[in-house]
Amino acid sequence: MTTQGDLEAGDQEFVRRMENLRLVAAEWVDRRIAPEAEVLSALIVAIDQVGTLCIEARRSSIRSIQESKLVAEQQREALAQDTVAIREQLREGIEAVQTLRTINEKLVEKRLLGIIADITKGLRGAIENQATAMTRRFNLQTAFRVLGYSSVVLLVGFVLGRMP
Repeated sequence: MTTQGDLEAGDQEFVRRMENLRLVAAEWVDRRIAPEAEVLSALIVAIDQVGTLCIEARRSSIRSIQESKLVAEQQREALAQDTVAIREQLREGIEAVQTLRTINEKLVEKRLLGIIADITKGLRGAIENQATAMTRRFNLQTAFRVLGYSSVVLLVGFVLGRMP
């Protein structure tokens, strides 16, 4: 690729050659051959304008390329920063999901423990009620047995006491 120094040297060479062409053309135009002088003057002006336009176009394109490189570099840096920020947000999101999963598991465990506690309370109450009912039943059976045996003993005693 052509360096900036080579381009400047080429520009200076063009300007030097144009000056030389103007000098030679001026000497020739001074001879006053009208049609050729006018054509030559017009050609020199056209060549000078085209050369100047080319030099300016080249300089403008070089500036545009440099500006484009600068913008591209800035965009690359911005993209790199955005990528870092996105990765950080993704990492934080993953951590949040893991935290929510842990919280959810703990809530499920807590609910299960609550349900088990409710079931245990219900079972305990049912067992206590059953035990109470069985105790009452046993007590009633015992009381009826004692009453029955006592009745039998009284009856036997009454019958035996009446016998001659």
